[in-house]
Amino acid sequence: MHALVVVSGPVASGKSTLAVPLAGRLGLPLVAKDTIKEALFDSLGSGDEDWSKQLGAATYAVLWALIPNFPQVVVESNFGTADVARLRALCDRPVQVHCTAPTDVLVRRFEARVRHAGHVDAEYPRDRQDQAAPLDLGGPVLTVDTTAAVDLDAVVAWARARIGA
Repeated sequence: MHALVVVSGPVASGKSTLAVPLAGRLGLPLVAKDTIKEALFDSLGSGDEDWSKQLGAATYAVLWALIPNFPQVVVESNFGTADVARLRALCDRPVQVHCTAPTDVLVRRFEARVRHAGHVDAEYPRDRQDQAAPLDLGGPVLTVDTTAAVDLDAVVAWARARIGA
């Protein structure tokens, strides 16, 4: 894979909000976890937390199957340390845009957001709104505080300079 741009960060940190215009401005396809998961909910139905977790596992299977099909791609998810080896196997030096915000902002956003009912957000424990660190992917990292409006031009320029797009 020539270029992999990973948009990472904790739940409600603004990953999707940033990834969509970032991919568009870079002219790259976007593989986003929630887009896949919500399509599965629409196709297979919503259920309880266990069902959401089952579809979550299927979502990642689809995500991992899709990414290698693109020579350059933006991928967005709340990846964890268990995903690092897979991401590094896809690209020698992935470019990472890591979204962050203070914990109180993450909690407020989480409680205010409206997502597909299949996510069963009401079941999600509020104490899991922690500050995930950037992933150790071996490539450049730009940490973006999404508390205020993000300077998309600056993020696009930073990513473009690192992927050669």
